[in-house]
Amino acid sequence: MSQSAMDIARLRPEVRIFPQVPEIVQALGVLCVIFTGLLLLMAIHEPAVAQEAEESPDVVSVSYDRQDLSDPVRASRLLVRIDKAALKACGAMNGLSIPTQELIIRSDCHHETFNRTVAAFHNPTLTHLAAAIDPWVGPRTQEP
Repeated sequence: MSQSAMDIARLRPEVRIFPQVPEIVQALGVLCVIFTGLLLLMAIHEPAVAQEAEESPDVVSVSYDRQDLSDPVRASRLLVRIDKAALKACGAMNGLSIPTQELIIRSDCHHETFNRTVAAFHNPTLTHLAAAIDPWVGPRTQEP
Protein backbone atom coordinates (compact mmCIF):
# COMPACT_ATOMS: atom_id res chain seq x y z
CA MET A 1 0.00 0.00 0.00
CA SER A 2 1.76 2.96 -1.21
CA GLN A 3 0.35 6.31 -0.67
CA SER A 4 0.89 9.14 -2.96
CA ALA A 5 2.19 12.50 -1.82
CA MET A 6 -1.32 13.95 -2.21
CA ASP A 7 -2.79 11.47 0.23
CA ILE A 8 -0.10 12.18 2.79
CA ALA A 9 -0.71 15.94 2.56
CA ARG A 10 -4.44 15.35 3.16
CA LEU A 11 -3.81 13.27 6.25
CA ARG A 12 -1.59 15.81 7.88
CA PRO A 13 -3.33 18.09 10.38
CA GLU A 14 -3.81 21.69 9.32
CA VAL A 15 -1.04 23.95 10.43
CA ARG A 16 -2.25 27.32 11.71
CA ILE A 17 -0.06 30.33 11.48
CA PHE A 18 -1.41 31.64 14.82
CA PRO A 19 -2.45 28.60 16.83
CA GLN A 20 -3.30 30.69 19.95
CA VAL A 21 -5.76 33.11 18.32
CA PRO A 22 -8.87 31.84 20.18
CA GLU A 23 -7.07 32.14 23.54
CA ILE A 24 -5.89 35.67 22.72
CA VAL A 25 -9.40 36.74 21.68
CA GLN A 26 -10.83 35.27 24.87
CA ALA A 27 -8.20 37.05 27.00
CA LEU A 28 -8.92 40.36 25.25
CA GLY A 29 -12.63 39.87 25.90
CA VAL A 30 -11.98 39.32 29.61
CA LEU A 31 -9.75 42.42 29.74
CA CYS A 32 -12.47 44.49 28.04
CA VAL A 33 -15.05 43.31 30.57
CA ILE A 34 -12.72 44.15 33.47
CA PHE A 35 -11.91 47.57 31.99
CA THR A 36 -15.61 48.33 31.42
CA GLY A 37 -16.35 47.35 35.03
CA LEU A 38 -13.64 49.67 36.30
CA LEU A 39 -15.00 52.53 34.19
CA LEU A 40 -18.47 51.95 35.65
CA LEU A 41 -17.08 51.98 39.19
CA MET A 42 -15.26 55.24 38.47
CA ALA A 43 -18.41 56.76 37.00
CA ILE A 44 -20.39 55.77 40.08
CA HIS A 45 -17.73 57.00 42.51
CA GLU A 46 -17.13 60.44 40.93
CA PRO A 47 -20.67 61.83 41.51
CA ALA A 48 -20.47 60.75 45.16
CA VAL A 49 -17.22 62.65 45.61
CA ALA A 50 -18.67 65.67 43.82
CA GLN A 51 -21.77 65.54 46.00
CA GLU A 52 -19.66 65.47 49.17
CA ALA A 53 -17.75 68.48 47.92
CA GLU A 54 -20.98 70.35 47.15
CA GLU A 55 -22.43 69.70 50.60
CA SER A 56 -19.71 71.56 52.45
CA PRO A 57 -20.06 75.35 52.23
CA ASP A 58 -17.20 77.58 51.14
CA VAL A 59 -15.24 79.46 53.77
CA VAL A 60 -16.17 83.15 54.01
CA SER A 61 -14.72 85.55 56.57
CA VAL A 62 -16.82 87.96 58.64
CA SER A 63 -15.02 90.84 60.34
CA TYR A 64 -16.22 92.16 63.71
CA ASP A 65 -15.11 94.17 66.73
CA ARG A 66 -15.67 93.51 70.43
CA GLN A 67 -18.34 96.21 70.48
CA ASP A 68 -20.29 94.23 67.87
CA LEU A 69 -20.88 91.57 70.51
CA SER A 70 -21.86 93.85 73.38
CA ASP A 71 -24.05 96.48 71.69
CA PRO A 72 -27.42 95.15 70.42
CA VAL A 73 -27.52 97.59 67.47
CA ARG A 74 -24.05 96.56 66.33
CA ALA A 75 -24.88 92.91 66.98
CA SER A 76 -27.86 93.26 64.62
CA ARG A 77 -25.56 94.60 61.93
CA LEU A 78 -23.17 91.73 62.60
CA LEU A 79 -26.06 89.30 62.09
CA VAL A 80 -26.74 90.88 58.70
CA ARG A 81 -23.07 90.38 57.75
CA ILE A 82 -23.19 86.79 59.00
CA ASP A 83 -26.33 86.18 56.96
CA LYS A 84 -24.73 87.60 53.80
CA ALA A 85 -21.61 85.51 54.40
CA ALA A 86 -23.72 82.37 54.90
CA LEU A 87 -25.50 83.06 51.61
CA LYS A 88 -22.19 83.55 49.84
CA ALA A 89 -20.77 80.37 51.39
CA CYS A 90 -23.77 78.41 50.13
CA GLY A 91 -23.45 79.60 46.55
CA ALA A 92 -25.27 82.92 46.28
CA MET A 93 -23.70 85.32 43.81
CA ASN A 94 -24.67 88.13 41.48
CA GLY A 95 -26.28 87.07 38.23
CA LEU A 96 -28.25 84.09 39.51
CA SER A 97 -31.88 83.81 38.56
CA ILE A 98 -34.45 84.82 41.18
CA PRO A 99 -35.74 81.25 41.68
CA THR A 100 -32.17 80.04 42.24
CA GLN A 101 -31.50 82.85 44.71
CA GLU A 102 -34.68 81.99 46.61
CA LEU A 103 -33.66 78.33 46.73
CA ILE A 104 -30.31 79.28 48.24
CA ILE A 105 -31.95 81.66 50.73
CA ARG A 106 -34.32 78.93 51.91
CA SER A 107 -31.75 76.11 51.75
CA ASP A 108 -30.65 73.99 54.69
CA CYS A 109 -27.08 75.02 53.89
CA HIS A 110 -27.89 78.68 54.49
CA HIS A 111 -29.91 78.03 57.62
CA GLU A 112 -27.36 75.66 59.18
CA THR A 113 -24.36 77.82 58.24
CA PHE A 114 -26.00 80.90 59.79
CA ASN A 115 -26.90 79.03 62.99
CA ARG A 116 -23.48 77.39 63.33
CA THR A 117 -21.72 80.72 62.82
CA VAL A 118 -23.85 82.46 65.45
CA ALA A 119 -23.28 79.57 67.87
CA ALA A 120 -19.52 79.75 67.25
CA PHE A 121 -19.43 83.24 68.77
CA HIS A 122 -20.66 81.90 72.16
CA ASN A 123 -22.31 85.26 72.78
CA PRO A 124 -25.72 85.44 74.48
CA THR A 125 -26.64 88.81 72.94
CA LEU A 126 -25.94 87.59 69.42
CA THR A 127 -27.69 84.27 70.04
CA HIS A 128 -30.77 86.02 71.48
CA LEU A 129 -31.00 88.44 68.54
CA ALA A 130 -30.55 85.60 66.03
CA ALA A 131 -33.33 83.63 67.74
CA ALA A 132 -35.65 86.67 67.69
CA ILE A 133 -35.09 87.42 64.00
CA ASP A 134 -35.28 84.49 61.64
CA PRO A 135 -33.94 85.74 58.27
CA TRP A 136 -35.98 83.11 56.45
CA VAL A 137 -39.32 84.07 57.98
CA GLY A 138 -38.93 87.57 59.37
CA PRO A 139 -39.29 88.84 62.92
CA ARG A 140 -41.05 86.39 65.18
CA THR A 141 -44.04 87.62 67.08
CA GLN A 142 -44.91 86.25 70.46
CA GLU A 143 -48.31 84.71 70.68
CA PRO A 144 -50.49 85.65 73.72
